[in-house]
Amino acid sequence: MKRLISVLMLCFAICNNSQAAQWVKLSDNNVEKIMLDKQSILQQDKYKRAWVKVEYKTPQRNPETIDKQYNLSKLLWYFDCTAQKTATSQVFQYLNSELIYSAGIDSKNAEFIEPVPETDMDIAMRYVCQAQKPTIAPTVSKPVSAKTNIDTQKTTEIKPEVPAQAVAVKSTETKAVSVNAKSAPIKVTETKKVGPTPRWTYEGKEGPENWAKLSPEYTICEAGRNQSPINIEGSIHAAIKALRVIQKFPAKDIFNNGHTVQVNFKEGNMLALDSGAFQLKQVQFHAPSENTIQGKSFPLEAHFMHADSKGNLAVIGVMFTEGKSNPALAKLWEQLPDTEGLPVILKNRVMPNDFMPQDKGYFRFSGSLTTPPCSEGVRWLLMKNPITASKEQIDAFKKAVHHSNNRPVQALNGRVIIQ
Repeated sequence: MKRLISVLMLCFAICNNSQAAQWVKLSDNNVEKIMLDKQSILQQDKYKRAWVKVEYKTPQRNPETIDKQYNLSKLLWYFDCTAQKTATSQVFQYLNSELIYSAGIDSKNAEFIEPVPETDMDIAMRYVCQAQKPTIAPTVSKPVSAKTNIDTQKTTEIKPEVPAQAVAVKSTETKAVSVNAKSAPIKVTETKKVGPTPRWTYEGKEGPENWAKLSPEYTICEAGRNQSPINIEGSIHAAIKALRVIQKFPAKDIFNNGHTVQVNFKEGNMLALDSGAFQLKQVQFHAPSENTIQGKSFPLEAHFMHADSKGNLAVIGVMFTEGKSNPALAKLWEQLPDTEGLPVILKNRVMPNDFMPQDKGYFRFSGSLTTPPCSEGVRWLLMKNPITASKEQIDAFKKAVHHSNNRPVQALNGRVIIQ
């Protein structure tokens, strides 16, 4: 409770110019009551957004937390009134005021869908899209200076008016979603924010312990209940399927983004998971490892980022121990960038399966991105068996990044790890 109060206070400080919520009832039947905060309706470019809460008459189950129930959802929805489509940016779920589940997606990457008629999203969309725009008082003709013209074109950044636990699923009748990692995501808005993107680092005032304070979009880094990385312990043996991957297409380019070294792959490498297909997008490296196993840290960890057609994410994590030189890393490190810059086309052919251990046993758990905005709902598959990299290869990566780039281990909060 103390943590919730502190988060609320933080949100109030960030959103100090917002007005008190004014909840209006949109629908009330024997299944659910749908309410919308009129004060949260905002227009940005051609999109509108609003906070909605859904109170359920009987407890519901989220596929991501099948062992837990909830009876209240709060969601931030965006509306394309012209196309009659909606997108979910944030949602959080409660059971009797206790936060049960949180996941997150950057609003700029949210996927717009046509809501099913008479569902909660459809009802909210009809209310928001039919709402009257604020009346603009007539202006007195005056000579307009160049400065005035510039100022009137500025767009105020959207700020949430609800607790910082705001998280994301597509809708209350569908599965939770995570960050949309498609190459050309739908933009919620094309208007530019006033001021630069919040800077974050791995140390100091902008380090992991302060990420949530840097931007309203990062609040889930502190308020989330399913954050990554974690320490693997107390896992449960279950009949999970063997890892099913197609890894026949090589890496495309490599670059240093200031936080890590990232390698992008050509299209075609796939991960089959939960009756869906996830395409390999990129691999990022962290030293020392972010996840730990039985409290043990590794000198290097690789995260293979996958996304399905809806933007749901799955990550395969591979640990490195210090030992023999790694042939795949040797090829990549020939073009290892030691400064931040644009992607460079790789000269050598490097395949994703070059980084996979022969024994493909893995731990599975639900987690998040390990960097801001720390979006949740990410499927994690952490390989049990490490592969090797030489001390020289590990040191070369550290020198290129110029700092450790591992987020500290996060609390499990009741999550189950299976193997």
